[in-house]
Amino acid sequence: MTSILQARNVTFGQSGRRILHAISLDVLPGQTLGIIGASGSGKSTLCRLLSGLVPPDDGQILYQGQDFATASRAVRKKIRPAVQMIFQDPYGALDPRQKVRDIVGEALDPAPDRETRILTALAEVGLSAESADRYPKNFSGGQRQRIAIARALITRPSVIIADEAVSALDVSTQAIVLNLLLDLQQKHGLAYVFVSHDLAVIRHMSHHIAVLEQGRIVESGPASTVLNSPTQPETRALLENSF
Repeated sequence: MTSILQARNVTFGQSGRRILHAISLDVLPGQTLGIIGASGSGKSTLCRLLSGLVPPDDGQILYQGQDFATASRAVRKKIRPAVQMIFQDPYGALDPRQKVRDIVGEALDPAPDRETRILTALAEVGLSAESADRYPKNFSGGQRQRIAIARALITRPSVIIADEAVSALDVSTQAIVLNLLLDLQQKHGLAYVFVSHDLAVIRHMSHHIAVLEQGRIVESGPASTVLNSPTQPETRALLENSF
């Protein structure tokens, strides 16, 4: 299966303050790559690089073979909607001054079908049409994260990068949001990059796993292999400290 999103020898941070060191990984269509690692290992930085929010200092981030950094403006305009991100904080990620309609539809150019796409995205995450005219303060944390997911869906992406997307939610709400993400993956064939410190969440979501330690991938492979038969001491330490 051909990778849809790739990192190739990606380095970020100047010498002496380097955050990522020669990272290479592949994200496959319709599958989830789980990223695990200790606090400060570089997981969130990797998410920002994979989403194109920041460029690497060295190496390439490729979407369907196109390098974010060197692609033409026209190609970048196509790439950006295809790779979306869901952030950790469902409260800080949404502009409190905007109605949900404007938050979800922000990435769309004015178009005749804009309203239809907004309402469709809200319906897909289990929110009513009336939600469009309300503000983020009117919603619970789980509902706000649904709004963030709708915002990611609105551009019809191929890849969604979720950086600790459920860690701020209570356990029951986490389960609802995770199952929603799995349903959306099956429906739309989405690829996910899923970062979590909770290995139970990673086990539930992931097809493949990469383990980060001090900005380096120290182990990667099928989720069942990495979690059940780890070969590296860093992975074994993460597993021992989580169960």
